[in-house]
Amino acid sequence: MKKIFTILSLALSTVAFSQVTVTYQVDITEYIAGGEALNANGIRVGGNFTTVGASIADWTPSAAECAMTDLGNGLWSIAVVYPSTSVAATQLYKFVNGDWGTNEGGGTSLIGTDGCGLDDGGGNINRTLAIPAANATYTFCWEKCAACLTSIDEVNKLNVVAFPNPASDVLNFQIDAVDYVITLTDLAGKTVATSTTSTIEMSGLSSGAYLYKVVTNNGTATGKVTKK
Repeated sequence: MKKIFTILSLALSTVAFSQVTVTYQVDITEYIAGGEALNANGIRVGGNFTTVGASIADWTPSAAECAMTDLGNGLWSIAVVYPSTSVAATQLYKFVNGDWGTNEGGGTSLIGTDGCGLDDGGGNINRTLAIPAANATYTFCWEKCAACLTSIDEVNKLNVVAFPNPASDVLNFQIDAVDYVITLTDLAGKTVATSTTSTIEMSGLSSGAYLYKVVTNNGTATGKVTKK
């Protein structure tokens, strides 16, 4: 009986490490405030998902599996599961209001100018992500490479202040929690630093924009900082 239990445990461990879940989130508060109407089918996602191993149709936001979940306060979310063989593959995607025609990535999109997207050659900008090796959540403002901090903080109910911003040597955090983990990533989603204290050393990083995520027992918070 013990041998069977051991084999089962090993099998479950193998399953647990054979896939990675990436959660994509988009805040549409500013988009709607700008005069756009939310489609009756809600916010959805389109991308080359099947091509990189996910069980979601390629470039078909109208498909049921492409529907995102409304988390409130303008924030929408979808969790996509990839096999471990997809790690490091390039996921191309964009957020869509209902279906094509009301999507991100027009010719003047900040996704292209701020460095988190690529032109497909036809004037459309797609977001890009190198699929990570561990479960991760990425949160953005509609048509931007950064998160909308106000509504994200409202959802997470976690008070976090990062300073100075821009930072040159050390980035400090004021966090309304005792135990936490801070992760700093570049705009491509690559982790460049982690910390369990209230500071992150920035002197060795290249100048530019970075995204932070603070995880505590009381919730999470995300934001954007700049390295001088």
